[in-house]
Amino acid sequence: MLCSLVPSATDVFVAGLIPQSFINDLIDRADIVDVIDGRVPLKKTGKNYSGLCPFHDEKSPSFSVSPNKQFFHCFGCQESGTALTFLMKYERVEFVEAVEMLAKDLGLTVPREKSNRNYVEVDQSIYQALEGAERFYRQQLRGAEVAVAYLKGRALTGVTARDFGIGYAPEGWHSVSEALDADGISSETLLQAGLTIKNDSGRIYDRFRHRIVFPIRDVRGRVIGFGGRKLGDEEGPKYLNSPETAVFAKGQELYGLYEARKALRSIDRLLVVEGYMDVVALAQGGFRNAVATLGTATGEAHYRKLYRYTDEVICCFDGDKAGRSAAWRALESALPVLDEHRSLKFVFLPDGEDPDSLVRDQGAEAFDQFLRNATPGIEYLLKKLGEGLDLQSLDGRARFMGLANPYVEKIPDGILKDLVKSRVREIGGMAMPGATAPKTQSSRRAAPGVEGVAGSTLAQRMLSILLKVPALWRALDANVQQAMLAQRQDLGLLGELAAFLNDHPEADVNEILMVVGEGSEQAQLIELAKKPLALNEDAWRQELIDGCASLLRQREKTRRLQRSAELRERGEEEKIRDYLPQFTSGEDP
Repeated sequence: MLCSLVPSATDVFVAGLIPQSFINDLIDRADIVDVIDGRVPLKKTGKNYSGLCPFHDEKSPSFSVSPNKQFFHCFGCQESGTALTFLMKYERVEFVEAVEMLAKDLGLTVPREKSNRNYVEVDQSIYQALEGAERFYRQQLRGAEVAVAYLKGRALTGVTARDFGIGYAPEGWHSVSEALDADGISSETLLQAGLTIKNDSGRIYDRFRHRIVFPIRDVRGRVIGFGGRKLGDEEGPKYLNSPETAVFAKGQELYGLYEARKALRSIDRLLVVEGYMDVVALAQGGFRNAVATLGTATGEAHYRKLYRYTDEVICCFDGDKAGRSAAWRALESALPVLDEHRSLKFVFLPDGEDPDSLVRDQGAEAFDQFLRNATPGIEYLLKKLGEGLDLQSLDGRARFMGLANPYVEKIPDGILKDLVKSRVREIGGMAMPGATAPKTQSSRRAAPGVEGVAGSTLAQRMLSILLKVPALWRALDANVQQAMLAQRQDLGLLGELAAFLNDHPEADVNEILMVVGEGSEQAQLIELAKKPLALNEDAWRQELIDGCASLLRQREKTRRLQRSAELRERGEEEKIRDYLPQFTSGEDP
């Protein structure tokens, strides 16, 4: 397991040429209890320490730290790793930053080593030029009436403008270049930073002129580029971004991500919107978790970065044809990154509306309502693929499966891919009849002949409902409860959960996951707990009542059939009649 937590040589190289031996020594020297206890209160529990997990909301401690193994693990959300892993997740920093942070705590200096591989050291003067430009643009905004009027017209406050470092690039051809030249920044550095342009005749002039300027930051908060919105009728695009430079790659960066990480300790989800003003307006409206791509479609690299900070991404698009085309491209890019832990959803806004205008005109609650009704990405995929097809005909089903399979294959192997494959086969009319969920592998096996009941789809469904709302156990009739407890061994995980809830009626899902099941059983429970269920709690209540009663009937039939088989083997056929199931119209066939 540790091999996945200690970076490879390639990772170390990319991270800044930090010797692997230093990283190994750093992990060996650090006391994970000290590292975590300074950020999360821990309590000694036997050989280990425990506390409330900082990576998900919980009432009972499921976060465990082992001083012997120098390892942490949460039984609720399954986060785990070394001291470095913890710092990266908790402080939301890159690997190099985590190494530097831990080394500083231990009083060590991070060494760097040379490499024979092609490696271009970034000229730090580029960052200095960009930081200087940001200060200059912010200063210019104070006296620029037209720029201030524009921002006020978009209902932005001075606090919001300050938080995002919004500035103004004056009309002059050499305003920023002259200001930075006075600070000792060379004209060549300004070109490398993308702040100036050299035309075919060799003339150099400022890239951003008479524009509202939005600084673009990397995840460490360093300015790496700018986006500018023009204010006049002069030639040029409405929005202009910095060009690709040694420090700025449009296809990998996200505007607002640094500000979101700075504002939020825990990022439950990230909203991907179209432009700078959408991000800024949403932040002012209380949505501090919005980011935007920089003039490019949302690509795979963007998603890989987004999912490092959250498990749920919601992309907001216009509801017109162009918006839905953009959503389709975004979905295609996301498929190689999705898995059962990562959620992708889409929001389609009314024609003529964007997040900025919606929040300004209708308020935050109206926008939040759209987010609550977001469409899951996989559902959108299957719905779009099925449009225009006659799914009642063999030709239509075959066409659907032929269209769907290439997209399904883009999803990484795992639970999500298996579920999508199953759904595609179901829509295509090829669902396996009588298929059941995988049987639990456990040393505490159900009695022979009843695994089909314990591991059936119905039993899995009952497990899911009780994990979602454990209190529903009390909704069952007392006779049903006693029957399930009496047949605990035969009902497998469901029986074990029933016994636990009977003894601990106030338990929540985190307590259940800490106690019920072992090994693969616990993994199965975790997956069931994460799996969304349709309908509502009232519907779950009735489904649980009916489902448990049905399971008990199935178990009774199985028991009678087993007993009759035993009698037949002993040659006592005359007694079989007493044990054969007596089906009635009200029982399951």
